Amino acid sequence: MLVLVPLAWSFYLLWKERKILSLRPIIWGIIFLFVARISEVLTEHPTFHISNYINLNRQSFDLVMSITGNFADVLAVLFLIMGFMQTIRSHRAKEKIIRDLESLLPLCSKCKCYRTVDGAWHPIEQYLTECGAPAITHSLCPACASQMLEVARGLRKAKEMVPRPQNL
Repeated sequence: MLVLVPLAWSFYLLWKERKILSLRPIIWGIIFLFVARISEVLTEHPTFHISNYINLNRQSFDLVMSITGNFADVLAVLFLIMGFMQTIRSHRAKEKIIRDLESLLPLCSKCKCYRTVDGAWHPIEQYLTECGAPAITHSLCPACASQMLEVARGLRKAKEMVPRPQNL
């Protein structure tokens, strides 16, 4: 009767997961439990002896069936443990994926504003001050500084090329 607890738990997991292929060890464990119980019934039944129908010695048949039952019990426990470990690993992997996805911060690739859960967009500086980052200061990296310098030189040349009105 104690064997029915892991059997019921296995069926619950199969129903909950709805993924038969990913829970193969549990299915094999259930099959081996079934084989163990059948061999137990075949050896211990008081009136029905299958050895009479297949012309085998009763003691040798009982010995083979009890060894088969014991071996099937051991295999069933091993497969159930493997199946539960596989299920736990699968759940942990799914939880890690969810944690990783929840930790992503959606940023606008142009203006660097971030999107909140309610869909509002705010400057990244606000996020950094809200999450406890150190105080923010603005600066230019060397590549942006040289680019801005080129733009400023281009604007100065364009300004010099514009004719100035003569004072009258």
